[in-house]
Formats: sequence, C-alpha cells, structure tokens
Amino acid sequence: MLGNAGKREWHLQTRQLREQLDILLSEARKNEEKLQRFGRLEQQLMTTRALSQLVNIVLNDFRRNFDLDEVRLLLLDENGEWAQVLGATQLAALCNIGLVLVANEPRLRKVYSHPARPRLGIYREDVHADFFAGDNLASVAMLPLVRQGNLMGGLHLASRDASRFAATSGTYFLERLTAFLVMCLENALYFDKLEQFGLTDALTQVNNRRYFDARLKEAVSHALRHKHPLTAMMFDLDHFKQVNDQWGHPVGDLVLQQAAQVIQAVLRGSDSFARYGGEEFVALLPGADSATASEIAQRIRHAIENYAFCAHLDAALSLTISIGLSEIALGEAGMDEIAVGKQLIHDADAALYRAKARGRNCVVVQS
Repeated sequence: MLGNAGKREWHLQTRQLREQLDILLSEARKNEEKLQRFGRLEQQLMTTRALSQLVNIVLNDFRRNFDLDEVRLLLLDENGEWAQVLGATQLAALCNIGLVLVANEPRLRKVYSHPARPRLGIYREDVHADFFAGDNLASVAMLPLVRQGNLMGGLHLASRDASRFAATSGTYFLERLTAFLVMCLENALYFDKLEQFGLTDALTQVNNRRYFDARLKEAVSHALRHKHPLTAMMFDLDHFKQVNDQWGHPVGDLVLQQAAQVIQAVLRGSDSFARYGGEEFVALLPGADSATASEIAQRIRHAIENYAFCAHLDAALSLTISIGLSEIALGEAGMDEIAVGKQLIHDADAALYRAKARGRNCVVVQS
C-alpha cells in the first residue's frame, strides 16, 4: 500500500498527466478549427475564377477570417500582364487595399533568399517597412509565392501581437495555403486573359452583361444543388441623365467608373459584380440571404450618397442610388435553373422599380 507521501506523489503525477492531456486536446481542437478554416478558404479560392475577386478574397477575407492587422499581396509583374488583365480601374481599387505590383525582383530578394521559404518573426522596420503600411505591427509572416521554381511574389501577413508569428512556429498550414494560392492565381490569370476582351465592360473595366449571364447560371446551379442562399442586387444611379445633360458624356462616363469602384469596394470578394447596361449595375451574392444582402446594400447606398463624384469640377457632384434585392427560391431538386435565374433577376429588377417609385435613394427587397 502507498504511504501518504506516495499518495501525494501519485496524485501530483495524475494531475500533471491530466493537465498535459488537456493541453494536447486543446491544441488538437485548435488545429482542427484551423484546418476547417483553411478548408473553407481553399474552397472559396477554388470556386473563384476572376482575378480581381480572387485578390479581393486574399486581401479582405484573409484578414477578417484570421484576425490579422494587415495583409499584403505582392506580385512580380515584369511584363505587365497582371496589370493588363486587372485593368486600370480594378488595379487602382485593389492597390488601395493591399495589392502591390513590382516590375523587378530585387525588392522580393530583400526578404527571400534561395531557396525561398516562409519567414516568420518579429517586425523589423529596416526589413519590413517597405512591405507594410500599418502602425504598431509586432510580428509578420513573409510567405513566398513560387511558380515552377520561380519567385512570383509574396503573401505578407502582419499582426500587432508579437507572439502571433514566432520564428519557431510551424509553417505547414501557411505553406499549404500559399501553394494553393499560386495555383488559383495562375488559373485566374489564364481565364481572365482568355475572357478579358469578351467579358469586360470597356468603360468601367468591371464585368459585363455577357459575363454576368454566364456567372448567373453557375451561381444558381450551385445554390440549388447545395441548398445555399443566393441574392441578386440591381443598382441604378438616380437622375443620371441629368449628369449627362448638364455636364456632358465625358463626366457621365467618369461618374459610372467611380460608381463601379465604390460599389465593388463594399461588396465581398466572393460576390460577382457587373455593368448591366447604361447606368445600371448588378451583383450576385452567393451564400447571402436577403437580410445579409440588405445590410450590404445599405452600406453601398450610404457610400454612394457620401462620395464626391468628379472632384475635379468646380463643385463635386453628389448622387444617390436605388437598389432592388431578390433572394433565390429554394425548392425541390430538379428545378429549371435557367428559369430560376431569370426569375431571380426579374424580381430584383421589380424591386428596383419599386425603389424608384418610392422616391429613389433606398433599398427594396422583393417579397
């Protein structure tokens, strides 16, 4: 039999083992949650073909999903193909949120030596200041993007938490993510180069009606198959004809370009956005029900209302926008996808008409 000292020792060892087991279980749960988040991100990246949307997901959703203080995507663009495919309007918007294109490799070589590998550690201003714009950053992860053995860029993550990216941290998940991102970037670049001239609106450099019709079919099919919500938005700039009549078509064209940028900046990276014709735009929000889409629509309405259009004029223009929403009706399997898509857009258009009838500058959800 154990004496009192032996019993105390046994209880101490038991408690230590239990504590170690709790730590292991906690780490296992964290790793499982991390793997699930990475899996969802990979799925999102894999289903996104447009390069601009893909970059939006990287710069916005990565930061939000992983609670980061800054995300930067740097791409080597020696021959200008990334800039050409994105177009001036989309490129400017993406650069404002963290995309950086560089024309030569030395800037990348400043942090990546051969062989290029992830570099995690404390933020050092002399090394990292050129790659980040935030204040009070404490730790960073500099992740190389390598295509066929060649350095094509870097995914740069930063946190104000000094322990977030420790030099001793494992990099398995980050390396897996960057490898997947490289593949998705290559695919998006390829598809955009193929489709750019036929599927891009020449004026606003956003997707055109032809692109949207093709995307609508894919989105409806996915929503019906997986029973996921899908919402459509129709936008119309209020009294736009007065802009053309008073200031001329060059000013009207600039207003359309700026309006497209404002709307796209509010939409999520996974949303599809297109110019539908004239001063009308349209968007598809996969995974968003009408309540979620209404919140986004109100943010767009406020953004347009508060934006100073054509600031180069003697007095910047103030405009408003009317927005109609409709949510897909999920029924039994075997529904006619084309008919469902047409009805979705018809309902959004009807809601837009009601928004105009109510006095404009409002959001209406088709019931």
